Formats: sequence, C-alpha cells, structure tokens
Amino acid sequence: MSDLTDKTATELLALYASGQASPVEAVQDCFARIAAVDPALNAVLTPLQEQALASAADSADRWVKGTARPLEGVPYGLKDIVATAGIRTTGGSRLYEDHVPTADATLAARLRNAGGVLVAKLHTFEFACGGAQNRTFGECRNPWDLTRTTGGSSSGSGAAVAARMMPVAIGTDTGGSIRIPSSYCGLTGLKPTYGRVPRDGVMGMSWTMDHAGPMTRSAADAALVLDVIAGASPGDPTSSARPVPDHFAAVGASVAGRRVGRPRGWFEDRMHPAVGAAFEAALAQLEGTGVEVVDVELEEIDVIATASWAVIYAEMLSLHADVAHLVEDRDSMGAGLLAATPYVHAADYLKALRYRAVFQQQLDAVMSAAGIDAFVTPAATTTPPRLADMLVDTGDGLVDWLDVASRVTVPFNYSGSPALVMPGALVDGMPTSIQLAGRPHQESTLLSLAGAFQSVTAHHLARPAEAPLHTPAPTTVGATS
Repeated sequence: MSDLTDKTATELLALYASGQASPVEAVQDCFARIAAVDPALNAVLTPLQEQALASAADSADRWVKGTARPLEGVPYGLKDIVATAGIRTTGGSRLYEDHVPTADATLAARLRNAGGVLVAKLHTFEFACGGAQNRTFGECRNPWDLTRTTGGSSSGSGAAVAARMMPVAIGTDTGGSIRIPSSYCGLTGLKPTYGRVPRDGVMGMSWTMDHAGPMTRSAADAALVLDVIAGASPGDPTSSARPVPDHFAAVGASVAGRRVGRPRGWFEDRMHPAVGAAFEAALAQLEGTGVEVVDVELEEIDVIATASWAVIYAEMLSLHADVAHLVEDRDSMGAGLLAATPYVHAADYLKALRYRAVFQQQLDAVMSAAGIDAFVTPAATTTPPRLADMLVDTGDGLVDWLDVASRVTVPFNYSGSPALVMPGALVDGMPTSIQLAGRPHQESTLLSLAGAFQSVTAHHLARPAEAPLHTPAPTTVGATS
C-alpha cells in the first residue's frame, strides 16, 4: 500500500494487524510527507528519521511475532518541551537550543514502551508562552492557509497532524494550548483532567494549570493515546493515582439521552457571526445523535480569566526565575508576558488559588442541578489570525488574538476539568470547532460524545488543500529571524 499518511492511528493498527501495511512503510511515508510539506510549514524542529526507521523495523517484527503493543508502529511527534533522552529538547528557545536531556519525560517513555515510533520533535512557541514570531526557529504556518498561525503554543503539533505528517502528536495546555491549535487546524484535541497525565520531564509554565494530552484526527485516536499516557508517575506528585479506565471502549458507546449544558454569555459574547452560525449547526448535529442541549448559567464566569492569569503569571515567574534576567534573549511576546509577572501580588495569587475551589464547586452544582454530563461551548470564537498582525475578527472589528483566543479555554485549566475540542464546519475555508468540558476524571464521557458526533458528521475528515503546501511559504510581514 502506498501513502499511508492519511490514515489515523486506529486505521494504521488495523492495517498492520491484517498485514496490509507495515510500520516501516508508514514511517517512510511520514518522512516523504515531511520533506514535501514542512518547508512551507516549519512544524518540525528535529526530524528523527534514522531512529524512527529502526524503531519501525522492530515494530514490524513484533507484528509478525504476535507481540504487538497498544501503539505498535504508530508514528507520532512531541512538542519540543517534552524531554527525550539523547535527543535535543529546545523549548523553542535559543536559551536551550543545544539542550539534550539525559532522561525521557514519563509520557514520552510510555509512548515508546507502548510501541509508538517518535518521528520528530515539533515547533512550539518559546517555553510554551512566547508568540508566533519565534526568533530562533521561525514561525509555524497553518496548513489550511500559510498566511495564518496554527495558534499556540502547541503550534508544530497542530500543523504536523493537520498536514498529515504524522497521525498523532502530544501538546501541552496551560490556557488552551492543546485546544486552540487543534481548533485552528481542524483536529480533535484533548486536555485531560489535571493530573491525569503526568508532567515530569515537561518544561513547566504554571504547575497548577499545566496539562499534557493528545492532538489527533479523531476521538478514537485521542482515546487510544490517552489510555497509554494516563496514570500516576512517581516523578510527578500531582499525578492522579486513580485507575485508568478503557477510554477507547467509550468512543463507540451510545449517547442517546445524554444532556449537555450550553453556557451562553461569556463563552459566546465575542464570536464572529459566521463562526456562531457554524457552532449552531454543530449543536444541531450533536442533538442528532440523541443528545439534549440545554441552556445553563455560570454566574461568575467573568472573573475566571482574571484569576487564571494571576495564577499563571505568579507561577511562571517562579518557574522561570533562573532565566528571568535573560529577558533580552527571549521572544518579544514571551518577554512581555514575563515582564508582567512581578506585578502579581502574593495576596492576589493566594486569592486566585482559594477561588479555584469555589469555581469547581460552581461547575459541579450547575451540572448536578441541570442534570448534564458536560458543558458545550465554541472552541474558538473566530477563525485563525494572520501571522502578519495576529489580529482576529470578532464581527465587531479586529482585536489582538489573545484577547479572545483563550477566553473559552482557560476556565477549564483553572478548574482542572477535562476538555475536548473537535472540528465543526469550515468558515471561509478555515476550521471551526466545538468544545466539550466535563466532570473531573470523566474523559470517557467527552470521548463518547465526540465519537458519536464524528460518527454522524465528516468535519474531522476534512483536510487542507494540497497545492499551497508544496509551494514556498510567503514572506510574513514583521517576521524576525
């Protein structure tokens, strides 16, 4: 079988099991695809072709011998803040341009031990808190439109999976950095419950807000990967010791009779009308699976963004204290964020931490009172901004993308709730998405809802046009080298 790059991880495993394809063929096709399209996208920071082909050959042998593991021979990429032993891990920064860890992050080790084949380390906004204009590694471009961003900070993960360079990538999410690039690139992205996936070996930004999770092209693939990477780790004291259920089995479960709550207001206030229309259409399709959508109200949601950023800023300063004096060596956006961190008073940080429990109780109370299994919101209220200015159109004018991009995502980092985004209809040729957020440790519920939605729609099957990816990328106004 030629070109396996359009296959999902789940599909590849079925092909391997039937003998219709081999991991070596799949990895070879991934690198052919990388060679063809990455010059236009700049999603790959460190390709690992020799190592990947050797791992793929071992996986092929395991399939022949009947000793295949859960992800045997599945190509994947890692956001370049995830430590890999003996492999450069830069954090997207010139400060770590030549950094080579001596140990794997736990989640990287779990992927490898499950038979996954690491093909590349992927572009990221600097330290997961910089901007699209990365002074060391350049900008990562959206495969749907090369003039636009993928979003951040899991920029390379979004572009690489959407452009069919690999079926799976790992991203991290402090305020939306799995879900925003997944939304902008037309992917299924899952931010698990806080602590569900261990973060030891992952460069931190905010230790009470950081999450790691899969970015894929289907709910089934997200579940498949979560089953491998979830679970407690001795190296991460915040990781959850709860047993890991069979998330993959949940994807095909019936959702008839499920109820989801739609909190309007804050989540829909700054939404472009065309994106809003796509969201309404997606809700109707979700209802077509037997799910009931009901209106709910989150009364104090407007204060959550302020509390969230107080936590992020304070913890970012603490984690970056050793390099804070090197602000001139940082990307402009990352430097700007870091410069703001000393202005969070200890009292404000402590208030924000205390209020987290209140917000968690409010979410639980609303879900219980309304009898809902999840919240449903837009995943992004606009289409992706252009790299030239990073402005988005809300329908009322152009505003800085960060004013709205994390608006609908950061509340669920603050609460630690699991949240999943999945593609809806295209608007002006660009993806839109919807977000599901649930109770702690109830990823299975979100995956079953997403699986049902994807069983009756084809939005997740849409892919970027081929021709622009094979042409030189345009010069972006204002880009830095």
